[in-house]
Amino acid sequence: MVPQGLLPSNPPLPHSATIVQGRARAEAAAPVAKALQALLAHDVAAWSGLGFDVVKERSVRTVLRGPLAGIAVHIKVFRADKLSDRARDVLRGPRGEREVANLLRATALGLPTVEPLASGMATDGDQLRSFVITRTVSDAEPFHFAMAPAVQRRVGALLRTMHARGMLPGDLHPGNLLVDRDGAPWLLDLTSVRHAGEASLVRRADALAFFCHELDGGALDRSARELLTAYLAGGPALPEAFRRELTLATHRWRAAALPAFGRRATRDCRHTEVQEHRRGWPRWYWHRLAPPALRELCSKLAAAPPAPVKSGRRGAVWITEHVVGKQREAGASKKLWRAAYWLLFARVDAPTPVALRTFQRQGLVCTVRVPNDPLAVELAQGRLDERAILAAARSLGDNVGRLHAHGLRNRDLKLDNLVRDPVSGRVFMVDLDGVSRKAVPDARGRGTDLGRLLAGFRAAGSPGGERTVHAFVRSYLRAHRTLLQQPPLRRLERVAVRRAKSWASAHRAG
Repeated sequence: MVPQGLLPSNPPLPHSATIVQGRARAEAAAPVAKALQALLAHDVAAWSGLGFDVVKERSVRTVLRGPLAGIAVHIKVFRADKLSDRARDVLRGPRGEREVANLLRATALGLPTVEPLASGMATDGDQLRSFVITRTVSDAEPFHFAMAPAVQRRVGALLRTMHARGMLPGDLHPGNLLVDRDGAPWLLDLTSVRHAGEASLVRRADALAFFCHELDGGALDRSARELLTAYLAGGPALPEAFRRELTLATHRWRAAALPAFGRRATRDCRHTEVQEHRRGWPRWYWHRLAPPALRELCSKLAAAPPAPVKSGRRGAVWITEHVVGKQREAGASKKLWRAAYWLLFARVDAPTPVALRTFQRQGLVCTVRVPNDPLAVELAQGRLDERAILAAARSLGDNVGRLHAHGLRNRDLKLDNLVRDPVSGRVFMVDLDGVSRKAVPDARGRGTDLGRLLAGFRAAGSPGGERTVHAFVRSYLRAHRTLLQQPPLRRLERVAVRRAKSWASAHRAG
């Protein structure tokens, strides 16, 4: 029992019902029609108090879960705060109705999809918001790559079938693919679907790279081996060039995703909570994944800062028991805040950002404090044995490798700006003022970063000697290869040695 939109020559099916409730309207399957009409009598904001739980709250949509006429359902309500959202609904049709049409088309193609039960427009104050209701798949969870190989093979075969039948969902990632208790996959969230005939190699590669984007190597990552094997075996043999296309698609996705993720730093989204702008008042940007208990500490630091541990022309630095605050001009503080997001995306070890505060052309960036002295102090005091030094070198090599493989640089890499976590042994980059972004293929600046590290290593007495250098280089190369890249190591080595000598000579002369 599925509803159909009101289109010319496409009247509602006999088992569907048209609902009009004030300004709200909907097409619903008969079993839920009466209950939906009662629900539409209320604004969307009140639905969470009518037996439905808010599962997700995003800048694009709100997702609720609960019973409707005794049937377990999910309700997706699209936000229409922006003019672009309202214009898109007018020009292309309401997003809820589009999703129902795509779900029905996928079902007609023999693809497993969640069952649509209703779609329409609901009231939310003076706005109308498009919504879609689907039946909940019982005992299901989103797909993840740690699932059994048999599940991965089913998912790979499903993706191959979709691409062969011309369906390319623009937002198909593991979170939009449910796996039930029998290991069967189910498609959902098909709002953005392209129907374009059998997909080309490039489009297949782009779709797989997006689906596997959480893995360093995309579809070629070791964790996706079963999925890719099933995909390749699910139809006629694909050309050998397909593997190269997968590599290029993974590079393209990462190159576009890094700056996009950086823009989340100052945008209200799942990672950032942005306080409403009010003239004459400070504005706060909160990182949602940071410990909530630290917000009050950041507010206190901004209201009554103690004596700074460091101050200079760029600003001041405060170090408390749990947070570190850094004061800069508003523009510089936003760059510093965005750099922390870049490193989060690249999975480079750095203190978790907590808050950014801007007021009267000044900014304050607060991060979680790593409870230890800088690596330079630990080495100078001889607090690390050979095993700890090698572990630190491997951690640092992995971090710098991931930094460079994402097109990032940190021209202020020195032992004073590296802090080792005493519990895990990982080395964190704690001063991000020198972080900048370049195109991924552009190798400029990598040798300078490595040279600065090499100079600091030599100035500290080369702890561990050649073994430390080899451990760093192996981890650096491994990080690149995991991300499907091969750095120009010989050229970087020459530049690093030259830069290290230049840095040492300048400091001796100073």
